[in-house]
Amino acid sequence: MIRLRTFFIIYGTANVGLILYGLLAMLVPTILLESFSLHVYQFPPDATLAVGYLLALFRLLGLFNLILGVIGLVLLWRYRISHQVWLIYTVIILTVFSYLGPIILDNTVGNIGYFEIIEHIIFVSMLIAAILMLFRRKTNDFS
Repeated sequence: MIRLRTFFIIYGTANVGLILYGLLAMLVPTILLESFSLHVYQFPPDATLAVGYLLALFRLLGLFNLILGVIGLVLLWRYRISHQVWLIYTVIILTVFSYLGPIILDNTVGNIGYFEIIEHIIFVSMLIAAILMLFRRKTNDFS
C-alpha cells in the first residue's frame, strides 16, 4: 500500500513541476516555439501572425498549468487540515489531466530530452500513486 506521505511527495512534486513549466511557458514561450519549428513545422518568414498566435497558445498552456499547479498544492494543503476525501480525488484528476498538455506537446514535437523523461516518470508515478491510493480507499480511509 502507498503511504500518504509518499502520495503527498509525488503529487506535491508534480504540482511544483506544473508551476515551473507554466512560468517558463508564460515567460519564455519561444523555447516551445523553437522546438516546434525544428521538429514539426517551419514557419515562413512572413508568417508573423501565425507565430504570434502560436506563442499566445503556448502562454495559455503555461497559464493553465500554473493555475492548476497552484490549485493542486492548495488542495493538498487543505487535505492535510480537513481530511476531506473529495480533495484527494480532485487533486488526482487536476494534476493528471494537467500533465497531459505538456506530454502531448512533447510527443507531437517528437523531441524527448532529459526534462521530458522526468515529466514522463512523474506522470507514471502519479498514475501508480493514484491507483494505489484509490485502492487503499476501498480498504480503509485516507489517513
